[in-house]
Amino acid sequence: MSDVANAQVTVLAVVGQLSENLRAGGLEDSRRIAADIVAALLEVPRSWPSLNREMLLDSATVASANRAVTMLLRGSPFAYAVGTACFRHLNLLVDERVLIPRPETEVLVSEVLDRLGALGAGSWGSAADIGTGSGAIALSLAAEGKFDRVIATDASLDALKVARINASRSARVLNAPVDFRHGSLLAPLKGEEVAVIVSNPPYVAFGEADALPSSVRDWEPPLALFSGHDGMRATAEIVRRSASHLMPGGLLALEVDERRASLVAELMMGHGAYTSVGVRLDLAGRERFVFASRV
Repeated sequence: MSDVANAQVTVLAVVGQLSENLRAGGLEDSRRIAADIVAALLEVPRSWPSLNREMLLDSATVASANRAVTMLLRGSPFAYAVGTACFRHLNLLVDERVLIPRPETEVLVSEVLDRLGALGAGSWGSAADIGTGSGAIALSLAAEGKFDRVIATDASLDALKVARINASRSARVLNAPVDFRHGSLLAPLKGEEVAVIVSNPPYVAFGEADALPSSVRDWEPPLALFSGHDGMRATAEIVRRSASHLMPGGLLALEVDERRASLVAELMMGHGAYTSVGVRLDLAGRERFVFASRV
């Protein structure tokens, strides 16, 4: 496999060589992927490489593009190969230490913002993002909401390192401070009362691992994917413990497995501390989100 490694090479030449390498490795639509690699590394729109074919790329960018191709041919998800992923208005650093943020989770953030926005003007108080990973949810809430602060927890110190980098990358658009805390699920919220608790917890059962795409199963962190008790352990604990940290009227918002949304709703209704329990659909029409208010 040949590499483009010289300094000051045109976009056209780089895309052409990357495409050839990808095609030789068996990937279809190789030219589009090659152009997407360049766009992602430069953090520009996907159309940019086509509109700027004669622009020159430096050796560091070319080297990163070659590394991305190598990773893709090993089966890596695109986001890990290029090292970033877009989430709402943010461009986030991502690698194997954190789950790749999904479009479905963008809908979860939208729902939270819409529900809090409907309450009117003024501060929304504090929010907590449980299992923050890359920081996607917490940073989006801090950037787009009217919170006094956002608390972001994670059991993985590695994930928190990534999230803090993303906070620095996003600092200019944040309207509230984000407090990153290490610990399992809600344990870092000891003594705190907040207006919103939101989470995209691990919800895949260990027995379901073989059904996952290899790009997920073999690359993304197991701590962020899998949960015991048929995928319900982490979610059930969040439902059980959130009541003691939510102020009256506070919102609990969870992303869940589409096959278990009704079970999560039943847990909330049976708890006794929640009202207005409801299930919402994702972009594909699947039961993906469950919401409740603290009595």
